[in-house]
Amino acid sequence: MPGGSTVSSMAGTPASSGRLPTIGPVEDVLAAWAADPEISERIAHIESVAAHDAIFEDLDPPMAAPLAAALAERGIERLYRHQAQAIKRARAGIHTVVVAGTASGKSLGYQVPIAEAALANRRATSLLLFPTKALTQDQYRSLYGLRLAPLVPAVYDGDTDQETRAWVRRHANVVLTNPDMLHIGILPHHARWATFLARLEYVVIDEVHVLRGIFGSHVANVLRRLRRLAAHYGANPTFLASSATIGNPAELAGRLVGVPFEQVDQDTSPAGTKHYVLWNPEKDEAGEGRRSALAETTDVFVDLVRRGKHTIAFTRSRKGTELVYRWARERLGGDLGARIAPYRAGYLAEDRRRTEERLFSGELLGVTATNALELGIDVGGLDAAVLTTFPGTIASFRQQAGRAGRTLEESLAVLVAGEDALDQWFMRHPDRLFSRPSEAAVVNPVNPDVLGAHAGCAAYELPLGNEDVEYFGEELEELLPALVDRGELRPRGRRMYWGPRRAPAPGIDIRSAGGTPYSIVDQDGSVIGTVDEGRAFQQVHPGAVYLHQGDSYLVEELNLGGRVARVALGEVDFYTQPHRETDLWVRARRRHTRVGRFTVAHGIVEVSDRVTAYKKKSIRDGSVLGHETLDLPSRTFETQAFWVTVPDGLMDQAGVGHLDQPGTLHAAEHTAIAMLPLFAICDRWDVGGLSTPFHPDAGGPVWFIYDGYPGGAGISPIGFERSDEHLRATLAALRECDCSAGCPSCVQSPKCGNFNDPLDKAGAIRLLAAGLA
Repeated sequence: MPGGSTVSSMAGTPASSGRLPTIGPVEDVLAAWAADPEISERIAHIESVAAHDAIFEDLDPPMAAPLAAALAERGIERLYRHQAQAIKRARAGIHTVVVAGTASGKSLGYQVPIAEAALANRRATSLLLFPTKALTQDQYRSLYGLRLAPLVPAVYDGDTDQETRAWVRRHANVVLTNPDMLHIGILPHHARWATFLARLEYVVIDEVHVLRGIFGSHVANVLRRLRRLAAHYGANPTFLASSATIGNPAELAGRLVGVPFEQVDQDTSPAGTKHYVLWNPEKDEAGEGRRSALAETTDVFVDLVRRGKHTIAFTRSRKGTELVYRWARERLGGDLGARIAPYRAGYLAEDRRRTEERLFSGELLGVTATNALELGIDVGGLDAAVLTTFPGTIASFRQQAGRAGRTLEESLAVLVAGEDALDQWFMRHPDRLFSRPSEAAVVNPVNPDVLGAHAGCAAYELPLGNEDVEYFGEELEELLPALVDRGELRPRGRRMYWGPRRAPAPGIDIRSAGGTPYSIVDQDGSVIGTVDEGRAFQQVHPGAVYLHQGDSYLVEELNLGGRVARVALGEVDFYTQPHRETDLWVRARRRHTRVGRFTVAHGIVEVSDRVTAYKKKSIRDGSVLGHETLDLPSRTFETQAFWVTVPDGLMDQAGVGHLDQPGTLHAAEHTAIAMLPLFAICDRWDVGGLSTPFHPDAGGPVWFIYDGYPGGAGISPIGFERSDEHLRATLAALRECDCSAGCPSCVQSPKCGNFNDPLDKAGAIRLLAAGLA
């Protein structure tokens, strides 16, 4: 295949004697599974995508000879068309986002323009932003490996010592960092970076598709602060972005930066044959539920590792990552058990780096991971990826599946379905998984909480003036009086100055909705992990079971003032499930429409959420072992929501009696939340819901779906705008599930704060059918 070594050689993957030889091709695995009756009945669908060749394109004018020679040493003698198109636009100063799959060489689309700028003018600077430190290190190795004297790349992040930081500011012309360090360590100290900012030609935003929701909303404001300071020093940089396949890449990049983008979205890189297996766990004896997706993932993972396949198993949660690792380690034992490892956020940096190195070198045969390894760092050649339940979006499904087969070798991706309504919908409609367009990623840069926080940061950096509406929008003017009243801004003449003595940026965590994360501390006083404020009461409440690197810890104390959860190591045979109580009030109805006979509205709501108790449930069979009450404070915040109001008479017409209304509405709410990721890049953990037979602000029966972050993350507006399709998809999911009274594949939710009670599937079907007729 022409150019077959191009992409795999870019990151300079060393040969490793540590790799076990792969035992037979992927097709042999599929044949063995097909021959086993117990396995074959689990396989709902196999989709095979044939290998394809690259499409090349030449640059005009060609790249400088030293750069061409450096790339040729890596085996890169021609560019794929999408790389060439991106480079041409960058040369012309056009803000560009490149959209292509894993291992497609997207990074060359910005590496070449940056190298060309340095070769033409050593004083020209570039700033590269990556969402993770691992990606930063990966791209640093790639740029440094070009060995071009005028190109001086350097990493500047939280792991960089003070002496090195000073050297970077003085000497580097290409700085690789992350949005967090830009927010806290660079922009507030811009005077030290004056020369660098004045010469800024390119800003790279890598893996732009992950900059969504509340994180993306924060980053959008950080990038606006960067543009503002660059303009202050006389620079007007060109922004270059890369993205996995999403539904709105140019729109997302434009919303993040605040300038229009062009997109290059034809992936012209070569690829080997890829086999996708949709794996549906067997039903239980009663035919109502299915075997745990985590248990089935463990089966598949263990089987592939024993066959010598280098495999990554993705799970949806930290707890899931730990459980699959622990179960697989026990079953593999000995040498094979020592050659697998878990990887997730919340581990200390040195632990993650050690796992990355072992995986890259081939020492590890398998890794269990959250989406922390979904992004495009080079982890070497993987044969297989196992996905524990649908990862929430088509974009994430393609990204995780793409981690296997990063060379032109044949590869395998196995999607192990959960009982979730969306998972089972794809098991019944596999064509939709492979033909459906990717969802839109959403951000909300004008979230009042987020924008207000960054307005303070901007004022600290340079006093705010009327002209700054260009960067932050007209919403900035609406927020200024409140910021002045709180003492955060101080007016002087026609400008707003930062009021307090302390810099604001260190107090703003751009990866969470607010507040400093909680530290998880073991009996020795060591910090073994962190959890953000929004999830702390659910995950590390007193009595909760917390999993870390395959070991169980019991939470002995949750110190709210110190933001510390103290845990003790202990073997337990149960897990914990919190019970929550939620209240909601409508503060403003912004829009409304009719969908059939329903009224759907969108607006601002206030949510009060409190964890009041938890259940202990057996790991073996899910039975309830105990119920404990908790005394924790409420969490109250304003956010965006959309809600569906049932008109007078429709309940009677649908045959839903008064006593059946709570279960009917609750079931409709759960399934609607489960189907929302079909339309917006989110998952059910990003949103919350509430249903009630009467709500004073709605005037009747209603269910609400709200963004789970203060100020909103941009999800609810999409739900409102796609409400007709969304409600019809909800009804289809309910009708097509073959259970009798409701199950996790339709109405039951793993995050329900009321333990999934009451739920009335039949009532929800009748209500939606009558309302949409």
